[in-house]
Amino acid sequence: MPRTYFSAEVKREAVDLVLHSRLTVASAAQQIGCSVNALHNWLNKHRQRTVDTEPPTFVPLTLADSKPSSIEIVTPNGFTLRLNQPLSLGELLAAITSC
Repeated sequence: MPRTYFSAEVKREAVDLVLHSRLTVASAAQQIGCSVNALHNWLNKHRQRTVDTEPPTFVPLTLADSKPSSIEIVTPNGFTLRLNQPLSLGELLAAITSC
């Protein structure tokens, strides 16, 4: 069976279907006419280019009180970190990175 080559435009369209139209990889691959493995490869290359070219995103924090009495952080995996009267941002960061 001959190998099928896809243009950069078709690859971009397939990646956009998965990332923006929220189609599954299998559905997008079927719609484009490529294999699921090929689309996974295109997605990985797209993500790598995005990581290499986009600057990191910083999320500003606003404290309601200039001296909070305690801070509670719940991680996505359900781990809860409680700090009573953190002395500094450095202490907070040290506690978070030790989780």
